[in-house]
Amino acid sequence: MANQSEKNIGALLGGAIAVFMIGIIGTCVLPFFDSSINTPTATAKLKNYLPNSAEARGRVVYIKEGCYWCHSQSVRPVKADSKLGPVSVPGDYYYDKIPLIMTQRTGPDLTWVGSRYSPEWQYEHLNNPQKFYNGSIMPKYNYLSEQDKKDLVAYLMSLKPAPAAKAGAAGR
Repeated sequence: MANQSEKNIGALLGGAIAVFMIGIIGTCVLPFFDSSINTPTATAKLKNYLPNSAEARGRVVYIKEGCYWCHSQSVRPVKADSKLGPVSVPGDYYYDKIPLIMTQRTGPDLTWVGSRYSPEWQYEHLNNPQKFYNGSIMPKYNYLSEQDKKDLVAYLMSLKPAPAAKAGAAGR
């Protein structure tokens, strides 16, 4: 025989709403009280670009061209990412109004790409990725204006860990 509360649609609906609200609070409200998210790291401070700087304009080009669809900007704590640099933490994205983290990679991760390649290499790679990686599916960005390419390179070169983060990674 069924319990009376099982037949009471109001009690079932109220319970479902309560469980849903607990999930919402846990997902949307509690992170505001997490200091690792609400405290910028030294790397985040480096990425707090001045308005209309080359880096800020380059980030706009990066977003406009859809680079984030293929390239993540988050080093995960897994063996495959161990050679990329320090593992990303939430505070690294403190100033990113649109975090460019993504969930999958088609191309390599660009989190610390500014410490892996020279500006000249970046510029040439944007013009012709296949010159460096035979069979690369990355399109050529030779149609961008010279200013857009320079700004995009400035943004890519800004993607590097703060000196304190580098020292911490060397001790691992």
